[in-house]
Amino acid sequence: MSKKSLFVSEIYSAIQGEGPLLGIRQIFLRLSGCDLRCKWCDTPESLQRSPLCSVEQKMGERNFKMIQNPINYESFISFVNNLVPKLHHSMSITGGEPLLQAELLKTYIIKLKEQFKFPVYLESGGHRHDELSSIIHLLDYVSMDIKIPSSGTAVLWENHKKFLDVCLKSESLIDFWIKLVVSEETLLDELVYAVDLVKSRLINKSPILFLQPVTQINGIKPPTPCNLLNIHKELLSLYPHIRVVPQVHSLISQK
Repeated sequence: MSKKSLFVSEIYSAIQGEGPLLGIRQIFLRLSGCDLRCKWCDTPESLQRSPLCSVEQKMGERNFKMIQNPINYESFISFVNNLVPKLHHSMSITGGEPLLQAELLKTYIIKLKEQFKFPVYLESGGHRHDELSSIIHLLDYVSMDIKIPSSGTAVLWENHKKFLDVCLKSESLIDFWIKLVVSEETLLDELVYAVDLVKSRLINKSPILFLQPVTQINGIKPPTPCNLLNIHKELLSLYPHIRVVPQVHSLISQK
């Protein structure tokens, strides 16, 4: 298999369940491999590169087939065509951490946009700013995580600042936003620090910051209703563009 092929975890059609594009139909390209280990990761199968990936054969029927990794562009296009791309708003590239394969991803996105003419949406852990810089001119939407220390990752504040700066300086993005996952263990001080970090980088854009109550996993629970309301109140006093949105795709039993 060519070295110019992507390591993939899944390709499928589904409803976007997070952020401002909630409810739209997307083709999801989930890449494998991640350099973070969040406590609440809901796609553990994508953390490591695998010899096989899962590909949906027909739009919306959940008839998956296991395909050998890595996947070259010609095979990728045939899988996308099977999912009726004209009925989708955009392609969502997620992971794992998709920017670990940024150099290859650039080639795929260029060809993808030439062939299908639809927007490209990147979901990232928000810490690989150099890789983002190399492809941001090809992206239409970016969903950036801020990983607070209690998420179980390394301290990434400086990485997040640089990643945010790349998004803020982009003239090609239609939109980008920021996500903070909150659990019953999340400290308000960490969230305040994250909001202050965002405010410190702003010049002429004010991205929405989404508080996402964790979907219960690995014994980690979301904040209580009162605690979530209090968190929202405290953060709104610092920055007005904050919304609370859960993982809606989980609520409707979607991937």
